[in-house]
Amino acid sequence: MKRVTIFTAIVLIALGALSQAHSFAQQLQQKQRPRKPATGAKAKPTPTPDMRAEAAQVAAQIKKVSNFIYIYGKIVNGLQFADEQSKNDDKASAKVQALNKENRDKLVASIDGVRAEIALLAKGFESNPRMQVQYLKLNSAAGAALDAERLAATGQYDDAGKSLVTVVERLTDTVMSMRLL
Repeated sequence: MKRVTIFTAIVLIALGALSQAHSFAQQLQQKQRPRKPATGAKAKPTPTPDMRAEAAQVAAQIKKVSNFIYIYGKIVNGLQFADEQSKNDDKASAKVQALNKENRDKLVASIDGVRAEIALLAKGFESNPRMQVQYLKLNSAAGAALDAERLAATGQYDDAGKSLVTVVERLTDTVMSMRLL
């Protein structure tokens, strides 16, 4: 009986030591394994900067330039008609020619105003590091407006109108580059 008790005690100690060793081995494996993040917890993406205020400013410029193009077409028709009349009618008074030149100068000044507004908006974007792409696009739009101004000053109204359409396209590209969705 004493042998059975000793044998039982040895078996119990061995089983206890074995379970302790197994538990210790599991702890070591858990420390060595890289932990996977829980499937429910996802890494948060970097928040997208809010550019809605800047996009609204560019959208306002698009509206202004679009309205200007509409008016520009009507003014240009009148200027071209007056130019044709003065070419065909040698008796055209100096007063009519002076009025036509004055209207052309006002048109060029209006295009300069459009360009200046776009350049001012671009200047506001220049100091913002997250708006550098948009700053460059706005400068490109201001360059197209400058081309329109030069073309209108030389009487190339159709080409100036095409340059104004390019201004709207570049302003639209600016808004699209903001990725507001």
